[in-house]
Amino acid sequence: MHQFLMHNRIPMLAMAMLFAVLGMAPAHAEDGYIIGPGDILKINFLSNPRLDRNLRVAANGQVFVPIIGKFNVSNQTISELQEQLPVLLAGAVYRERVDGEFFLVTLQPQDVILEVAEYRPIYVDGNVQTPGRQSFSVGMTVRQAIAAAGGIPTAQPSADLTPAALRNHPNVLMAQLVGVEAEIAVQRAILDEAGEIDTSELEALRAAPNLVADAIKLAREQVGRSSEILSAELSFFAVSVREGEARVMAALRHEESMARILQTEAAEVDRLEALFEQRIVTNDPLTAARRNYLVVLQRSGDAQIDRLEAEASLRALVLRRNETLRERANQAQDRLQELSRQAAQFRAQIELSTGLPASLDTASTQLGTPQFSIFRLRGGRAREIDARPETHLLPGDVLNVSFGR
Repeated sequence: MHQFLMHNRIPMLAMAMLFAVLGMAPAHAEDGYIIGPGDILKINFLSNPRLDRNLRVAANGQVFVPIIGKFNVSNQTISELQEQLPVLLAGAVYRERVDGEFFLVTLQPQDVILEVAEYRPIYVDGNVQTPGRQSFSVGMTVRQAIAAAGGIPTAQPSADLTPAALRNHPNVLMAQLVGVEAEIAVQRAILDEAGEIDTSELEALRAAPNLVADAIKLAREQVGRSSEILSAELSFFAVSVREGEARVMAALRHEESMARILQTEAAEVDRLEALFEQRIVTNDPLTAARRNYLVVLQRSGDAQIDRLEAEASLRALVLRRNETLRERANQAQDRLQELSRQAAQFRAQIELSTGLPASLDTASTQLGTPQFSIFRLRGGRAREIDARPETHLLPGDVLNVSFGR
């Protein structure tokens, strides 16, 4: 069996070494890119692809990998995370089943590859046809983001509608409210452990039908991915709990067996002591019986310790499973409260902005010179960067388009 595992691990390790030698980091993951909440990482286990999965970076910057556990990835690059693998994988093992037998296989750093599967989105607002959220792709420029947002209107809306007022226009605020309500539906589904979202709040919004339809589609995809991740985690815990229960039962049977043997040895010592007092037997068989009794007593104690350790391990596993589910629910609840606050704020802003033009397409003057500003979060602070059409964007950027004279 061990030879089988070794034969199967050799090509896996060779593949990992080939990746390291040729520098085959994923083509779409930039080594210098700083990971943050909203990114989706992909972890590949070369020695066991069944463990591969996508990991969404939570608001607190953490991800959870069943074998490795929870760790913080925020404000780190893929290269830095790859360097941490020897520490993260210290003592990490998984069970490999071969011909009905289980073997413990130790994970090696070269067996694990991290990459960015999906970057957090960017947002485009200001004087564009379709402001809002956009998927990010490596190499994306200001010009490409504006094109994806429908381009710049052919005429300036109203001379009285400043860029600041435009950002507070009901249409722009409604697009943001749709996005927030979609995520609220996702978090509620996660909290209720439901496989489908409640679309009633989204459909009740007085927003463009295509905008609502796109938001519902994206929300359903997010719930589907979340359900897959939860199912995989619960499946891992279920298998581990069954194995833990089997260890407890085996240890208990061994302890009971040793207790019966110990009782037999004790009875034998009592019998020989009685015969020795009657001078029927010599001291030698009595000494041998007492020696056997002590040996069995030691083994009985070891069996009891094994059973207690197995029970403790099972309790710890169950507690970890419950903690994982509780933490997932708490994160969803916290995020839901924050989103509810944002939704209420957008609704209030929409009500207060009824004095602005009803449409962003009302043309009255010719366009001035377009100006591009990028708002980028660095070190917990948002910086405003003047940009050009060829300026490259980063995940999480907010691009604003306005006009000068």
